[in-house]
Amino acid sequence: MVNAYLGREDAPIGAETWKLIDDVAVQAAKSQLSGRRLLAVEGPYGFGLKSLPLGDYALEDGISASISLQISLIRTEFSMGKRDLAAYERDHLILDTAPVACAAMDAAAKEDRIIFNGLTGTPGLLNAEGAGSLTLTKWDKVGVAADQIIAAVTKLDSTGFHGPYSLALAPAQYNLLLRRYPQGDGTELEHISSIVGDGVVKAPALKKGGVLIASGSQYASIAIGQDLAVGYNGPVGDLLEFQIYESLALVVRAPESILVLK
Repeated sequence: MVNAYLGREDAPIGAETWKLIDDVAVQAAKSQLSGRRLLAVEGPYGFGLKSLPLGDYALEDGISASISLQISLIRTEFSMGKRDLAAYERDHLILDTAPVACAAMDAAAKEDRIIFNGLTGTPGLLNAEGAGSLTLTKWDKVGVAADQIIAAVTKLDSTGFHGPYSLALAPAQYNLLLRRYPQGDGTELEHISSIVGDGVVKAPALKKGGVLIASGSQYASIAIGQDLAVGYNGPVGDLLEFQIYESLALVVRAPESILVLK
């Protein structure tokens, strides 16, 4: 059920048109999102969630306070022509949904930026305090990448995180894994996927390198308040203005389970 605060009931369009807009937005976002394929997702808890309680700490004897994590709200806007929408609903002419897709992809990029890079006062996976790191060399030869991922897995294993693991890589690193081993039909991607156990994800939010993390919400997760949804703002001249909302936070419970690949 879509929440009442999105103003959808005020829009002069029918249920079929809303379904088309929603489907395009969700599919476009899914094509871009990488953080949600790397980490467990908790929620959605609802549009009104502004912070997530993490526990209590003692202020003094007999008095304690709660620790909370702020939930970030993402908004992206798009507009569609009134006449185009009317023609679609009356005559079923093709409706240009590119504005919907572009806004949804922008929202997805913002989500992944929060998860990987964080915001002011809220770190991401790449700068979480207590996370480990490993410096990569060039993956210019087939097999070098696998050797370095084995070294990364071994490093997490030595700190008590025994797998399975999930791996996110910048596109430049990920694409190199599509090379085949000269001695057989297998690719480096298939080999490394078997090493980490829970999958390898291409993450456009990463400009270089990657991040390896022990799988499981007990280590890190994404808390969703409002899952990606389209709302209605109102008419603007010959256009109808819409807005995509979502809210979330990265929850890191065990930063030692994260290994940044630099």
